[in-house]
Amino acid sequence: MNFQSYKNKLQQALEDKNFNFILKGSLSTAVSLFFVQGLRFISGVLIGRFYGATASGRLTLVVTIMGIFAIFINFGVKDALQKLIPEYREKYNLKTAYHVFLKGNQLIIFFSVIGAIVLYIISPWLCNYWNEPGMLWLFRISGLFLPFFVLGELNYFSLRAALKVHTANISLIVPTIIRLIALFIVTFFFFNLNNPIYLHWATLCILPWLFSLYPVFKYFVKPSKAEISKQEVKHTEVLNLAFPMLMTYAAFIVTNSADVFILKSCHVGTDLVGIYKTCTNISMLAATLLVALNTTVQPKITQLYTQNNHSEVQRIAAKSSKLIFWLSFPVFIILLFLSKYVMWLYGNEFMKGAISLSILTIGQVINTTCGPVAQLLNATGFHKQFRNISFFGAAVNIIANLLLIPHFGITGAAIANTLSMILWNIAATVYIKKKFGFYIFYIPFVSTAKPASVN
Repeated sequence: MNFQSYKNKLQQALEDKNFNFILKGSLSTAVSLFFVQGLRFISGVLIGRFYGATASGRLTLVVTIMGIFAIFINFGVKDALQKLIPEYREKYNLKTAYHVFLKGNQLIIFFSVIGAIVLYIISPWLCNYWNEPGMLWLFRISGLFLPFFVLGELNYFSLRAALKVHTANISLIVPTIIRLIALFIVTFFFFNLNNPIYLHWATLCILPWLFSLYPVFKYFVKPSKAEISKQEVKHTEVLNLAFPMLMTYAAFIVTNSADVFILKSCHVGTDLVGIYKTCTNISMLAATLLVALNTTVQPKITQLYTQNNHSEVQRIAAKSSKLIFWLSFPVFIILLFLSKYVMWLYGNEFMKGAISLSILTIGQVINTTCGPVAQLLNATGFHKQFRNISFFGAAVNIIANLLLIPHFGITGAAIANTLSMILWNIAATVYIKKKFGFYIFYIPFVSTAKPASVN
């Protein structure tokens, strides 16, 4: 295929109104996420080289606990707003969508107080379970930063739901730049083994929330002042949609955290846990473009589905899968076949995770191939069914971890993670075919199903 053919295909894509939005939004988000992930990669290398695997492991434990609590504090509200904001704006007006946003914030603040109290109470048990008595105060202080962390995420995804993709991306990039600069400064002038944890609190919890406040005021508060809400919004409306999504995320947090808990229960050292989670973070580079697309495509699918434009839903989802696979392909190759050299960048001790990185990347390849299955099901009202699929994936993950980790350590954890990811993606793909009559996955050089009407 010559250059002119590629040029014509690009021109056709740009003339496609709906796909043009997804293409530009996804590429903008992808560039932002690659930039952010690149800076975090550099930060990880600095932490690995100067602070060591043990410090990396301690950071992993704090991030894991905060991530688990953030899921339950969020209570599925973030994902509910991803559907409700574009839906209510389409059906009613921006003022009504803004009221949904306010209800979400109120719920998050309420759950944050409960979460901080619970974390304070169970911190001694965590320290005892992980044999890390010196981390008691670190776990307890983390509870104070949970509200900012979750509210910052809520603002970010709400801006994307309002189709302000570029603005949301900026609010993500700036704190990451500040984090890297601060890491350089404290490492070379104010060295302390807990610096990575301090910076996590300051630059990945507080700053993203602060930088999202002005865009929220500009695109939600200010323009909605001139409007009158056309529909009363109650907390129960948000919760009714949020709770099934909470269960979905609870399943995913189990999937993403069970390995850490089981590794520690099998007396795997904190240093190896840190190496393993470094591998999982790097493998996410392979899915960066999928994440970028997912956060852009879900509001658009919700909008199209609300308009009863079902054939367009399928077309957009299928084209998105193909786009993301080919854009992610170079990353797959590097992480699959050059994993040893990638891990070497963190330090010689991190090379123990090379095989784990390759295995985890295989899971991300399948994840990308299947396309935005979760977003399609959530955006079209099948969030409860996707919750059940997520539970299935979590169950597979736990069982596989329990069977494999005692024999294979972090390699076993990588196999379990990859196996569960493959199985839940296949299950979601099969369900979409059964319910909608089409596939959205993309396999190179193999045609997917023809467009079909939605049942």
